[in-house]
Amino acid sequence: MKKTWIFLLLGALCHGCKDKNPSFRLPPDAVAEISVTSLSVDTLWLDTVPTSYMIESGVCDDYLYVVDKKLCVLYRYEPTGRLRDKKLGVGHARNETEVGQVYGCCMLDGGGILLSNSSGWYYTYDKDFLFKDHFFISYNGRKDKDQLDESVFSDPLYYVYGSDMHFRSHGNKIYSTVHDLWGYNYLEDTGIYLDKAANIREIDLGKHGFGRLLAFGYPESYYDKPLTKTLFAQLNFDIADNGDFYVSFEADSLMYRYDHDYNQLACFGFAGRDMDLNYLRWDSYDQPWKERLAERMSRGFYNAVEYVDETGLLFRSYRKGGGSATDGLQVYRDGVLVGDVDVPLGFRMAGYVAPYYYSYVVPDEEGERLYMFRFKWPSAPEE
Repeated sequence: MKKTWIFLLLGALCHGCKDKNPSFRLPPDAVAEISVTSLSVDTLWLDTVPTSYMIESGVCDDYLYVVDKKLCVLYRYEPTGRLRDKKLGVGHARNETEVGQVYGCCMLDGGGILLSNSSGWYYTYDKDFLFKDHFFISYNGRKDKDQLDESVFSDPLYYVYGSDMHFRSHGNKIYSTVHDLWGYNYLEDTGIYLDKAANIREIDLGKHGFGRLLAFGYPESYYDKPLTKTLFAQLNFDIADNGDFYVSFEADSLMYRYDHDYNQLACFGFAGRDMDLNYLRWDSYDQPWKERLAERMSRGFYNAVEYVDETGLLFRSYRKGGGSATDGLQVYRDGVLVGDVDVPLGFRMAGYVAPYYYSYVVPDEEGERLYMFRFKWPSAPEE
């Protein structure tokens, strides 16, 4: 009997070691030294431009930008909100684009921009926003959907494209979020998905093809009532100049830092304040899109990550939900929480042009205007 218990104990220990996902091997190191509890946030109105209000936006070098996904136009703004210039647009000339409709985009290291569409075509433009290159990557589906071994998740060709993918550039590589496996999804294959699905895909601009798959699996918090997190199963990430990844899952209070080979370096973080986490159980994708959108709009989740190399501050934006009049913004320095403040509804941290930090642009179709938020961080080095 004693030997039986020993074998059972050893088996349990071995099973635990075997099941430990290397992407989440480090225990949380939660330290808070909060020095800022409020911010003075300004609303910045952008010069009016023709737009479909289907946009991507961000901060690059010394300017702000808006990409109209339907009109295929790039608007660049001064940090004051004044329009600097207009680039691209639909057409066949070198200073125009044939992308069709933009599904994803990002500014490139060294200048220029990448645009992609739903068909798997990628278009790159140089620092003067003149056509440079384009290439196609196939998103063909699997024929052996019943195969459930590791190879199902090892080939990027089996990953399908999403219409709201998140792109980042680092060197000659592009990194994007992955939303589905062909033939598998979070809802119907929950166990497999939580253990093995990749969440970040690498695209090699030089080779015109896929590179690595990264961010395999989900953190421990997703294993507790996973179907209540069906609509909050995406991640957000940023890449520092040194290649480190900063990763945050929508329904997980922790943050994760990895080196460029995706070895975990740190696990830290605190839950946001006053978040409505009463997620509904979601058993089917058949519910109308309006119901799914209503669920996301009414709950709290983490929706943006931005690391600012110039000041060494890491920002994580979050929705509070529950009818809150504000959203939230956490600020970390070297893994230590130094601020957790209220910000206006719709605020998602985007970037930095000294001395201001900027949100992503908010489209207001009813008011026919575009606006964003900005603030100065009281304890930033330049202050």
